[in-house]
Amino acid sequence: MIDADTVSPVEAPVHVLIELSASVAVDLRSMLVDFLAGAMESGLVADAVLAESVAQARAFWAIREGLVEGQARRGYHVRTDLAVRISDIPALIDQARQFVALEHPGWLPQAYGHAGDGNIHFNVLPPPGIAEGEARAQGAEITAGLYQIVGALGGSISAEHGIGRTRHRTFWAGLAPAHRRLITALKRTIDPQGSMNPGCLLPSTETFP
Repeated sequence: MIDADTVSPVEAPVHVLIELSASVAVDLRSMLVDFLAGAMESGLVADAVLAESVAQARAFWAIREGLVEGQARRGYHVRTDLAVRISDIPALIDQARQFVALEHPGWLPQAYGHAGDGNIHFNVLPPPGIAEGEARAQGAEITAGLYQIVGALGGSISAEHGIGRTRHRTFWAGLAPAHRRLITALKRTIDPQGSMNPGCLLPSTETFP
């Protein structure tokens, strides 16, 4: 649940939430403090706050989890599950923000995700008051543009959420013929009756060779 009093613990253009755990007796706090101290001395980190209680830790996580809930409350919005090399995350976000600002002014981009594996959810919220039909039409254009950006960076249009039904045609269109035949052969071998998640990954209306 989103708390109206939730505020960011630090002011910075990018926030990283770190939670550590171990199955053996390790002084994780000292390790984290040393890491942050070194990162701050090198200029990599501007500021840092450590949770001093379970309640504070939950408050930090509420900010991250509240992003998803807050976007859902706004209604329709562009949702992506992009993935690039970790070193390309800044380029992905910068290019995506520039694209939205230039081509779709008034739309609000929000980037968050899992920096450790290059998975970024670059979501974009429509301007307040726009009709849903128009929002969805523009949203399709935004999605296509974001896919072009991630493709140019050698990334993927999907990471943790899979291809499913919403991305299968885009995924399929980007495959070479040999890759399509290989996936089709694997699918037929594992699922000859086509009963496992029909319409996912492979377009159900495609005629396969």
